[in-house]
Amino acid sequence: MKNYLKKVQHILPIFLLAVFLCVFGLALFRYIFDYKLQILALSDKAWEIFLPMLLSVLSLIVIRKRFKILRHKDPSKDTFIYLVICAAVLCALLVNSQFYYNAKFSKNQTIENVDKISSDKNVKHIKIKSYYVDDSYLNYKFESDVSGKYGENLIVNFYFVAAILKDSLEEPKDDLPEVWFANKFSKKINNRESDDKKNAEYKAFREKCYQDLEHFNFYNNAYFLRLSTSEDKTVYDKLILNVVENPQNKKLIILSPSNGKFVDDGKSILAWFFKILGIGTFIILFALIFPKYVEKPSNAKEDDDFKFFINVFIPSKEFFITPILLDLNVLVFIILSLFGVNPFEPKTEELIRFGALTSAFFHGESWRIFSSMFMHAGIMHLVQNMVVLVILGFFCENIFGRKRFIIIYFLSGIVAGISSLLWHNGNLVAVGASGAIFGIMGAFAMSLILQNNFKETKLALLIIFAYFIVNIFFGLISNADNAAHIFGFISGMLFVLIFYIFKE
Repeated sequence: MKNYLKKVQHILPIFLLAVFLCVFGLALFRYIFDYKLQILALSDKAWEIFLPMLLSVLSLIVIRKRFKILRHKDPSKDTFIYLVICAAVLCALLVNSQFYYNAKFSKNQTIENVDKISSDKNVKHIKIKSYYVDDSYLNYKFESDVSGKYGENLIVNFYFVAAILKDSLEEPKDDLPEVWFANKFSKKINNRESDDKKNAEYKAFREKCYQDLEHFNFYNNAYFLRLSTSEDKTVYDKLILNVVENPQNKKLIILSPSNGKFVDDGKSILAWFFKILGIGTFIILFALIFPKYVEKPSNAKEDDDFKFFINVFIPSKEFFITPILLDLNVLVFIILSLFGVNPFEPKTEELIRFGALTSAFFHGESWRIFSSMFMHAGIMHLVQNMVVLVILGFFCENIFGRKRFIIIYFLSGIVAGISSLLWHNGNLVAVGASGAIFGIMGAFAMSLILQNNFKETKLALLIIFAYFIVNIFFGLISNADNAAHIFGFISGMLFVLIFYIFKE
C-alpha cells in the first residue's frame, strides 16, 4: 500500500476531469448542432454508442502519459490494462449521459388530431386524442438479415405502414399524407438449422404476421414515438413511397405505437450515471493497489506503453503502406457509422447501398471490387482483420518492398472477390479486407518456402498454415467467405512465385 495515495492523486483527478469534459462536451455539441440548429442527421445509435466509444478512446490517448507513473510488479507485463479500465468506465458514462440527454430534451405533445403535430423533430412523444388509420394506404414487406458474430442468427422482420388521417370523414388526398403509422413484427431463426427447417419457421411466421395484421388494433396504444434517423425509418420511408409518390419531397412524420411511460424526466437514468461513476471509481481505486509507483518515470519513447499503438496508425519510412491501409479501413468504418450504419451488426441492405461486392459487379458496377475491400460487417470484423494486417504488414513490407506489397494486396483482393462471386454464382454480398490480407499471408508463406531453408522458416510456416486451416474450419460453421480466403491465399502465393521467376 506504499505510495498508494500518490498513485490515486496522479490518476483519479485527471480521469474525473476527462469524464466531466467528455460528458458535458458531447452533450453541448449535441445540444447546439442536433437540438438547436438541427443540422446533424446522425442516428441515435451513433450518438449513444459509436461517438461515446470513439471519444473515450481519444480521451485516454490524450491523458495516457499520466499512467507512466505505474509499473507492473512483473517487468514483462505492461500497464495498458489500467488505461482499458478507465476507457471502459468513461465509455459507460458517456453512453448513459446520451440516454439521459434523449430523455431530458425529448419534447412531449398532447394534441386533439394529427393536424396539430409539431414540425419540431425534437417532439418525440406524441399523444393524439383522436385519429383515423386509413388502411387503403396500407403497405407491408418482409425483410431478413443475418446477425451474430458468425452469422448464427437469421432475423426476419415484417414491416407495415398506413396513413394516419384526422378522422374517417377526411377524404383521401391525391398527394402524399404527411403522418404515417409504422410498426413491425420480428422473429429470430437459428441460421445453423437446415434449409427445410428454416423455411418451415419462416412460412409459419409469415402466416402469423398476415393473421395478426388482419386483426391488428391500430388504436391500442398510450402514445406514439416519432421516428428519427434509423434503420427502421429507412425501411418505412421506402414502403410509403411504394404506396404513393412524393414529387414535392414532403417531409414525412412517421409514428410508432408505444405503451411505455409518456413523460420521462430521466431521473432513473441520471441515478444510474452516479451508480456507474461510483462503481467505476471503486474499480479504478482497487486496481491502483497492484502496480508500483515510479517517482520519476523515464521520458524515453520505449517506456510509453501506448506509443506502439499510436505508431501503428502513422506511416514511417520502414512501415509505410500498412498504416495507410489501416487508416483507410478505420476511416471508412467511422464514416459509415456516422451515416447510420450499425457499427456492430450492419444490415445487408446498408452494406449493398454503400458498396458491398454483389453480382452488380458484372453489370457495370466494377467499383464495388475496391469499395468492398474497405468495408466491414461490424467492429469485431474490422478489428480481427486489422490486427492480422498489421502483423503481416510489419514483416511483409520489408520483404517485398512497398510497390510489390501494394500490388499483391490489391490484386489478391480483386482475385478473391471475383473468384468468390463466381463460386457462389453471384448470390453473394461480400465486404472486408480478408481476401487481400490472405493474399499477403499466402505471399509471405511462398517467400519463406522459396528461401529453401525449412529449418529456420518451419515455425513461421506452421503458424501461417495453422491460422489458414483454422479460419477455413470456422468458415465452414459460420457465414465466413471461405472462397475469398482460399483464392486470396493462393493468388498471393502465385504472385510471389511470378515475381521470383522474373527475378531469376
